[in-house]
Amino acid sequence: MNDDKRKQLLDCLLGALDESEQAEIESRLKDEPDYRLELARLETRLRKLEAMREEEEVAPPGLSDRTCRFVFAQLATPASLGTSLSPQVSPPSWVHRMTRLDFAMAAAVVLIACGLIAPAVENSRYRTHVAACQDNLRGLGAALNNYSQAHGGYFPNVPTQGKLASAGIYAPVLLQNGLIKEAGSFVCPDSRLAAKQRGFSIPTFSELELKPQVEVEALRPTIGGSYAYNLGYTRDGQYYPTKNLYRDSFPVMADAPSNNLANLQSDNHRGRGQNVLTESGAVQFVVNSKPFGRDDDIYLNNAGQVAAGIGSNDVVLGGSGATPIQFVSGVK
Repeated sequence: MNDDKRKQLLDCLLGALDESEQAEIESRLKDEPDYRLELARLETRLRKLEAMREEEEVAPPGLSDRTCRFVFAQLATPASLGTSLSPQVSPPSWVHRMTRLDFAMAAAVVLIACGLIAPAVENSRYRTHVAACQDNLRGLGAALNNYSQAHGGYFPNVPTQGKLASAGIYAPVLLQNGLIKEAGSFVCPDSRLAAKQRGFSIPTFSELELKPQVEVEALRPTIGGSYAYNLGYTRDGQYYPTKNLYRDSFPVMADAPSNNLANLQSDNHRGRGQNVLTESGAVQFVVNSKPFGRDDDIYLNNAGQVAAGIGSNDVVLGGSGATPIQFVSGVK
């Protein structure tokens, strides 16, 4: 992407575009994935700059209040003060005409404008992150589809015991098979993990096997990035991985659930909902954990557990550290 386009995106984040320019950018963000990804990258960099700014020395207490009182006094009665900001230069005529009420009204207009622009910019960022997350899930869906075609129609299996027994194991599987190239593909740009993405990596099978159990336990919550993966199901005491039947309403991945929100709603998108990937490769943003008209919670099985589904139609998407039900008789 060239510098002119990046400048447009930066202006969008800073609220510096007029209505026609904003409409043009939003149209491109809707149709062009590279625009959405670049906007997400720029926002991440702005967040880092903001964090650095917040660490700077704070102004002395009361400075702003004293400054405002001084400015009001200058505007109201400039000639009555013995000291002025520029003693040698006479203030322009408009200063004499401007009253304290005029100044307050002008300030109010500025504040109102900021109040209107800031939410619009924030909402634009939110939509951009949702769209970039959907792009990630579409890419992961294509990789999962390719994997299933090469493995008898089955998606990556989640072991029920051992060091590899976590939902996030799908990520090392896709990387090891060359179906996904970058660890960043497993990170939603609106998630908490995105802010810590520098240095983020997905461990390999051999790395996990060589690490002590305590280290593997610490890695499990992020092995699969910021997404949840299908935990498979049990039937007659036996565990089965999910088979790809290309169903439009059968979820296979989604934004990871959160223990801090009601019904395990994902906090990747500020608790407003989650993107869900189905077997067919379609991605949809839903506002609750029972999408597509199903009375089936995607984050809990029919027994209300974060564990493998009970029967083949019981969908359960577990966060990276989730494990299927233990002590089953075998794995197909």
